[in-house]
Order: sequence, then C-alpha cells, then structure tokens
Amino acid sequence: MENCTNETNDSLKIIGYSFIGFTLLNYVSSICFAPLTIFYKNLDKRKKAIWDNTFVSYVHAWICSVITPICFYYYPHAWHDMIYADVSLCRFQIALSIGYFFADMFDFWIKNIFMDSPGIWLHHIVVITTFIASVLTCKFSSYLSATLLVEISNVFLHQRKLYLISFRTKSTSFYQFNSLLLLITFVFVRFTVHGYLLMRVWKEYTLFGYITYWRTAFLGMIAMNVLNLQLFIQLWSADWSVLVKKKSSKRSSIEDRKKKGIHS
Repeated sequence: MENCTNETNDSLKIIGYSFIGFTLLNYVSSICFAPLTIFYKNLDKRKKAIWDNTFVSYVHAWICSVITPICFYYYPHAWHDMIYADVSLCRFQIALSIGYFFADMFDFWIKNIFMDSPGIWLHHIVVITTFIASVLTCKFSSYLSATLLVEISNVFLHQRKLYLISFRTKSTSFYQFNSLLLLITFVFVRFTVHGYLLMRVWKEYTLFGYITYWRTAFLGMIAMNVLNLQLFIQLWSADWSVLVKKKSSKRSSIEDRKKKGIHS
C-alpha cells in the first residue's frame, strides 16, 4: 500500500511537469515557427492556434510511438499480465499522457478551438478518467500503455493535418504516401489492437477485482472503438476512397491499353 502511494505521488509530479511542458511547447512553437516559415505568417489567428495545437499533439504522438513498443519489447510480462504488471516506463508514459491531455483541453478552452467537437472532448475525458484510475490504483498500466499504440497512427494523422493547414493541397506524393501509411497503421493499431484489447477486457472481467473497474475499462474500450470507426469513415470519404478509385481507374486504363495492343 505504501509502495502504491509513493508511485502515485511520483505520477502526480510527472503529470504536473507534463502539463507545464506541453503547455509551454505550444507557445514556444508559435514563437519559433512565426519567423522561420512563410506559410505560418499567412495563417489567420484560428488556423495558427489549430496548427500549434496539432504540432504539440504530433510531438506527444512521436514520444508515445517510441516509448510504447519499448515497454512491451523489454518487459514482455507487461503484455501477459496487463492488470498487475508493474513497469515503471508504462507508468511514466501514462502520467506523461495525462499531463498532455489536460494541456490539450486547456489549450482548447483558452484559444476557443474544437469547442464544437464533442467527439474530441469525449475521447479526452474517457482517456483522462481511465488513466487517472490507473494512477490511483497502481493497476492496469499495461492495458493503458497498449492503447497508446494508437499514437503510431496519430503520427501520420497529425502530419496530414499539419500538411493540409500549411500547403492546402492533396496532390503531392508526400501527402499520398503519408495517407497510405495512415491507412495501414490505422487498420493495425486502431482496429486490430483496440479490437483485441476490447475482447481481452471482456474475457478477463474476473481479474479486475471490482466490477466498477471492469465496467470503466469495457465501456472505455467500446467508446474508443466507436470513435475509431467514426474517424475511419471520415478519412475514407476524404482521402482513401479517392486513392482506391485512382488505382482502379489506372488499372482499368492499363488493361484497356493491353487489349488494344492485342487487337491491333
């Protein structure tokens, strides 16, 4: 019990440092990008606020994309026992992420952005609630670290948004390659990993100890999967359906040329 109290106190300190760090990064990035980039100068106040916010999310995504695979590679027992395994690196990134999500919501409020996006707020509230529950109980850190594998996909999602705000075009090879990587990682980490975690929470309900913990985890994973599906539909309509149509039309034109070559 005393050990858990010490771990919780350490996590609370990390949450505080993380909140301050990501909040400062938001303002430092705007100061740094303003004199260095032409596109940033041409953005209006709202677009600059969204760009800064997305850049901070991009940094957080990269941090988690590095830490999370390390957690499960060097500490394989964290994957086998996702409830009671005690891995300091998992606890660290959970606390770091809580601080980030608080900083992100603070930025929404202070700059009046995404106030009309209930899906983003719901996502942040679900994440913060479940992550804080892990910090207070000193359990489930491996489960929550596994959900952060989604940040691998978010690297390309945030790159997409930053690129569109900056250059406002989808016709470049960089954008199309990024869109392909986003699709691949989306299917793997959002659908496959989150779907697996949902099934695992369902099967391990007897191991959670309290029904409240299990309900929080299960409903949280359901909410995440619903939001993933909603985001997939949006991205499919905006990007991926166009890529599929282009490839199918290109394939058809090649086949037509071959047929014409044979007949001639």
